[in-house]
Amino acid sequence: MNLKTVFLTLVAAGSIIAPAIAEDAAEGAETPEPIAGVVRYVDLTPTFVTNYGVSDSGRLRYVKADITVRVSNKDAEFAARYHAPALRNRLVLLLSRQDDSTISSASGRETIKAEALQELREVMETEEGAPHIEDLMFTNFVVQR
Repeated sequence: MNLKTVFLTLVAAGSIIAPAIAEDAAEGAETPEPIAGVVRYVDLTPTFVTNYGVSDSGRLRYVKADITVRVSNKDAEFAARYHAPALRNRLVLLLSRQDDSTISSASGRETIKAEALQELREVMETEEGAPHIEDLMFTNFVVQR
């Protein structure tokens, strides 16, 4: 057999076997029930880029951050996605009012994280009646001075 014949034979066999396998998998597959306490992550995209002050030379300083929040259930995930514009607004305002010493140190970033988490919980409490957001993570944090 030449290569073309082998290829066509494999394609034909795959077109017969693949639907049968898929059908068996669909019959035996059940939608998994959510497990209590399952963690869900919501990326607040796009990346945050905002200025936070002016250097001694007159140049604007910038911070770029990717932020993800952790929620505990599907309803909280939906609420966080639905209110993402309000959450993003609070984060931009928080990041833009920082000073260089806070934004440049590890302890300062931990302080920013705690403040951001509190502010996002306040937004969710106001909008949804429950804080919903359990934690906040900076998955990327870059400062330009």
